[in-house]
Amino acid sequence: MENNNLKTERKIEERKLYTIDDLFNLAEKIENKDLRDKVINFINNPLPTHEDISDTKINLEDSPASIKWHHKYRGGLIEHILATTKMALKMAEALEEVYDLKLDKDLIVAGGLLHDIMKPQNYIKDNETNKYDHISNFHLEHLTLMVAEMYKKDMPMELIKIVASHHGEHGAMRPDSIEGWLLHYADNIDASLNDIAIRICQARVRDMGIDENEIYSIFTPLKIYEMRTKEGKEKLKNDLNEIFGNNREEPEEGY
Repeated sequence: MENNNLKTERKIEERKLYTIDDLFNLAEKIENKDLRDKVINFINNPLPTHEDISDTKINLEDSPASIKWHHKYRGGLIEHILATTKMALKMAEALEEVYDLKLDKDLIVAGGLLHDIMKPQNYIKDNETNKYDHISNFHLEHLTLMVAEMYKKDMPMELIKIVASHHGEHGAMRPDSIEGWLLHYADNIDASLNDIAIRICQARVRDMGIDENEIYSIFTPLKIYEMRTKEGKEKLKNDLNEIFGNNREEPEEGY
């Protein structure tokens, strides 16, 4: 009860969990009806169709975007998909304005929405601990699964290339279009920032002796990063100790 009172006093709300409807709403920005319908249908049923690949039963809305790195918490995948897609769109708009370009924003939206959507098929959830891990009989990684399904569903070749190349220089292929590079860099920015912010969260939970996911149930890692930047490390420590009911002395560390 005390923690809830503190949350009320500080006007702290639990972290917003985005839903599949948020992905559908973003997909409505795709002007080409055929492409829009294909993307929406895929989002609605993002499962592998090969008979030898079993559905992992990980809900898209619950899935993390990774196990150990960025967005590694419940709902992290949809957060990452939304942030990546919206960032790539904003960058496209800036380039169009400054350089007098006409970029294919349908491809950017579709690529952003689909680029990681098969990740739940690489994970398994422990229902006792509510933690995720890679499945033991690891089949094809998410990008290979995605590209295979895109071919099967007769997606445009330009879109397939954008999704297949979204890992950039470190992937199987480099982007060959401005739209492809925008998706790659937006993906990398969001993942990298979230990963940096997660390290800050991990430093705090080590000091407080609580589970990492307790923080993520209320704050996104980037919100913690913002609080640390604006208020300072000591103020962040004190605030988190009050919220999570932990007042023990904390050792010095880098984050």
